Amino acid sequence: MTPKEVFQDSFRIAELLLHLYRLLENEGLVTEGDLVIRLRQLLNTAADEQIQLVMNTLFLGCIREEAGVPANVLRPQSLSNLLRQAVVSGCTAYETYLSAVLDKHIDLVIELKQHDFFPNDNDVSTYFADLSFSIGDAFRLLSDKERAVFLGRKIVKFVQSKNLGSPAGLKTVGLLLGLEAPWDQVAEHLKRERKDITKPVADAIARRNAIVHRADRDLAAGNMEKQQIGYAWTHQAVDTIKHVCLAFDELVADRMRHVREELEGRKQVTGV
Repeated sequence: MTPKEVFQDSFRIAELLLHLYRLLENEGLVTEGDLVIRLRQLLNTAADEQIQLVMNTLFLGCIREEAGVPANVLRPQSLSNLLRQAVVSGCTAYETYLSAVLDKHIDLVIELKQHDFFPNDNDVSTYFADLSFSIGDAFRLLSDKERAVFLGRKIVKFVQSKNLGSPAGLKTVGLLLGLEAPWDQVAEHLKRERKDITKPVADAIARRNAIVHRADRDLAAGNMEKQQIGYAWTHQAVDTIKHVCLAFDELVADRMRHVREELEGRKQVTGV
């Protein structure tokens, strides 16, 4: 799978959860009335079988008693968990994509840039401050044939064991792949202000961390209530992640075309 396909495959979960929320959103299940009576006749159910109807402007669903779905499962506060998991899935797709796109292209960029590969950026240097090499690694670096691939795998493995779950993750991967000012380029590509895409992504990742690590509860509050979450905010956050990753993928694809052209030009000059 290409990095874009990896992203889309992961991101579909977030989209599915948003669609499911819209379909199941309701102001209370319907358990009696003319429509329930007609559905009983249509389904030929027993007179005492419990039937629950989910109704909104998009969807009409019938839950039969044997499904074993309690009414409280479809209350608004319960359905909000679908939105929370959409945020989690969207952020996971973002991180997975960045890891996949780095893994796919880093060897090519190292081959082109050689000793000038590592970005001259303080944030990237800090990110890799804990990357270490053993004595065995040092001897492997003596091999010209193996050096580029070994360094590429070492960097990818380090990144995958660390964390790309922040706006800095996209910046780091972009710089490693030779994109200057990655977030500025993404903003320009989308015809948006940079802050209008970085903030929703940062807010989504912060919310994902709150959901995963604190069940989206304010642990400092006395009642430890969950934070409120709405469809509009969730859709905006998830949608921004989608557009950012697709734009970044187009920028990387264009950059890799130039890298291949430069490599081919070098080979024609040097014959190597």
